[in-house]
Amino acid sequence: MKISIITLAVSVLFSLYSTAQEPIPATINPINETFQVDTLANDGEELEVDSLKLTNDETLYKSIWNSTQIKYPINTLPNKNDTITISLLNSGDSPFVMPVKGQILSKFGPRHRRMHTGTDIRLNSGDTVRCAFDGRVRLAKVFRGYGNLVLVRHNNGLETIYAHLKAIKVKVNDTVKAGDLIGLGGRTGRATCNHLHFETRLFGEPFDSNKYIDYETFALRSDKVIYKNKQFVTDLKDLRDKPAPENKLLLASGRSGASKHVIRKGDNLWVIAKKYNTTVKKLCAVNKITASKTLKVGSVLRIN
Repeated sequence: MKISIITLAVSVLFSLYSTAQEPIPATINPINETFQVDTLANDGEELEVDSLKLTNDETLYKSIWNSTQIKYPINTLPNKNDTITISLLNSGDSPFVMPVKGQILSKFGPRHRRMHTGTDIRLNSGDTVRCAFDGRVRLAKVFRGYGNLVLVRHNNGLETIYAHLKAIKVKVNDTVKAGDLIGLGGRTGRATCNHLHFETRLFGEPFDSNKYIDYETFALRSDKVIYKNKQFVTDLKDLRDKPAPENKLLLASGRSGASKHVIRKGDNLWVIAKKYNTTVKKLCAVNKITASKTLKVGSVLRIN
C-alpha cells in the first residue's frame, strides 16, 4: 500500500515537471489589414503617410517573376499617390560597380524621333561586362533589337539591362553580386558598333541612369532613387504634381504637340494608344477604322 502511494506521488511530480518544461507557443501578431499588399512594415524610420519603404524585391513586385518579358502588367504599378524610395546603399549588399568604364556614345532620351531607353557605352568586343548591384538574373536570352540580353532584378528593387552582348555568362535564377561577370561585350541585335546598352528600370519603366550614376567618375551620384507617379528623382523636392515627359515616346513630328504617328514595324493600335496616352477606341474613331485594321508600315495614323 505504501509502495503504491509513493509510486503515485512520484508519477504526479514527474508529470508536473514535464508540463513546466514544455515551451510556450510563440505569440503571432495579426497582420494589420490596413497595409497594402506591396508595402513593408515601418522599420523604425518615420515615413510619410503616402510613402512606401521598400527593400524587398519580392514585395515590391508582388512576387511576379517572369523570365521571358521585360515589362510588367499595368496593374503591377503602384498607386499614383505612393512615393517609393529605393536605397542604393543597403547594408549587407555589395557596393555599386560600373558595368563598363567607357565613352558614352548615346544618352537616355529622344533619338531619331524615338525614345532611347538606355545609355550606350563604348567597349571592345569581348570586354567584361559586370553586374551593377547584387541581385538575381531574371532574363538571359536573345531579345528583339537588344541582341543577347541579361536583365537582373536587384535586391534594392531596381532592374538593370545589359544588351548587345557577344556572349551571355549567366543563367536565369543565378544569384549575382555587384562586380560579377554578366557577359562579354559585343554588337548583337540592332547595333552599329561594339557597345553596351545599359538600362535601369523600375516596375518595367525605364528611366535615366544618369540621375544616379556619374558617367565621368563611374560612381553613384546619389544613395537613393525616388519614384512617384512615373517620376524618377533623387530628391523629394524635385517631384512635380504631374510626371515629367521624359518617358513619353515622341510623336511623329518629334514634338510632343504633334497629332500624327508614322506606322513602324511592330506597331499595333494598343501599343500606339499607350504611347500617346489614349485608347484604341478613340484611335479607331479618329481614323475611321476598326480595331482589326492591319496597319501598313509607313502609313500615317492620326492621334487626335
